[in-house]
Amino acid sequence: MTVFDLETPETNDTDNLVWLGHLSPDSDTIGSAIGAAELFGGEPRRAGELNKETAFVMDFCGAELPKMISVVEGQKVGLVDFNQKTQLHPSVDMHDIVAIIDHHAIQDQPVTFNTVISMDIRPWGSAATILADRFEKMGKVPTPSTACVLLAGILSDTLVFESPTTSVFDKPFAEKLAKIAGIDDMYAFGNDMMEAKSDLADVSTYDVLKGDFKHYEINGKKVGYGVAETLRPEQLIERQADLLVEMKGEKAKQGLDFIFFAIVDTKNKTTHLVIYSDAEAELATNAYAATTSNNWMELPGLISRKKQLMPAIQEFLSA
Repeated sequence: MTVFDLETPETNDTDNLVWLGHLSPDSDTIGSAIGAAELFGGEPRRAGELNKETAFVMDFCGAELPKMISVVEGQKVGLVDFNQKTQLHPSVDMHDIVAIIDHHAIQDQPVTFNTVISMDIRPWGSAATILADRFEKMGKVPTPSTACVLLAGILSDTLVFESPTTSVFDKPFAEKLAKIAGIDDMYAFGNDMMEAKSDLADVSTYDVLKGDFKHYEINGKKVGYGVAETLRPEQLIERQADLLVEMKGEKAKQGLDFIFFAIVDTKNKTTHLVIYSDAEAELATNAYAATTSNNWMELPGLISRKKQLMPAIQEFLSA
């Protein structure tokens, strides 16, 4: 296979090239796939159904919904917004992966290769920010709809710059993208996105659990960690019993050692963690130095799975 190089896009073979994010597509994953395809060539793909926020973004931005990934002979795959085997669609052969653009740490169960591939992994707030930087450095301007979905990716992953994952690069690039997209008030856009994400009354409990669910393997232990970021936590808090039922089924189905579900109150900056069983209670108590009551653990100030919630679990299991 011809080497694909992010630094020399003019020499790349883009026939049968697709850009793909993780199994639970969010605004950053979808926006980054669309942005990468426009910048480097190829086509964007998705690995699952959209959540309400991302569906709102696609409609607002007037962007075309990427097709579902499928097996294509001779396909080349660029990954965006993840680097773990546990988040890779089963249709993708790891030998087909030619590039990775991501903002997550390389840790448990990373995608591995027999040859060197081109990667761009930075500690920024979103993969979309990295794409925006690459557009600028390559002297290219994204189309308004692509600028819009990239902006959405930044706003979503940084919780409109309130998340501890926010870097110094995110807001400046968001402001540039907003101008290109013709969005006068990106904060209002971000709030509308969060409102769309928060309206889960008509979403099944299983879909709520799996809407933003990631798998990890740490020291041989399999952990599933779902998150719902919402301005209306009460909608989900009152569904605790149903969530516990779905968590029981998912834990057994996936062969997990631990399963967690975090209801992240983005307005009050706190997490209501659903604790499935004694095993999860013991792990969470050690990881977060907090107590469990009635299958709940309250975690004020902890709102980021990437930077706060999972690192504490990983640190304890790795000790």
